[in-house]
Amino acid sequence: MKKITIRKYYLQKRLDLTQSEYEVLNVKMMGQVAKMDWGIYKNIHLFLSIAKHNEVDTFSMINYWREEYPQLQIIIPRTDFEKNEMEHVLFDPEQILLKKNKFDIPEPIGGRLFPVEQIDLVLVPLLAFDKKGHRVGYGKGFYDRFLAQCRPNTQKIGLSFFDPVDEITDANDRDVKLNKCICPDKIWEF
Repeated sequence: MKKITIRKYYLQKRLDLTQSEYEVLNVKMMGQVAKMDWGIYKNIHLFLSIAKHNEVDTFSMINYWREEYPQLQIIIPRTDFEKNEMEHVLFDPEQILLKKNKFDIPEPIGGRLFPVEQIDLVLVPLLAFDKKGHRVGYGKGFYDRFLAQCRPNTQKIGLSFFDPVDEITDANDRDVKLNKCICPDKIWEF
């Protein structure tokens, strides 16, 4: 399937989740998150989820890491829509205030910028992925541009409520592939 078809289908599929289904999927996702050894990383970048869009709850992950892996540094994005790029801010939930941007994405107000080359792992937002590790995002290319700036050994892990499609037929060389994708029932490795 092509990205445009996949994007439309999976965006609607996620929006159609009932509150109960959404909560169950998030609990199962956290079960998979708890299976991973996050202690091998020092600096983790993740997106802040939009609950009304039924995105995977990354705030629960932050709480989990603060409890189980307090040494982790968490980096979150701030988007510059005029330049079509992101800044990366070291996140301390007790120090940094969040404000929703024009797309309802929670973003940090102020904060210390963090160098991309020091990021060990990026949790990547997506709508769908395929069995080769290609992903379909929201179509603006922010994460593909950001991931291209990261070190070659920076791990890229997707988060998805749904299992992979067989193939994204219009994936191309500019698309940065995932190393893994965490789903409610399995962690896919590529």
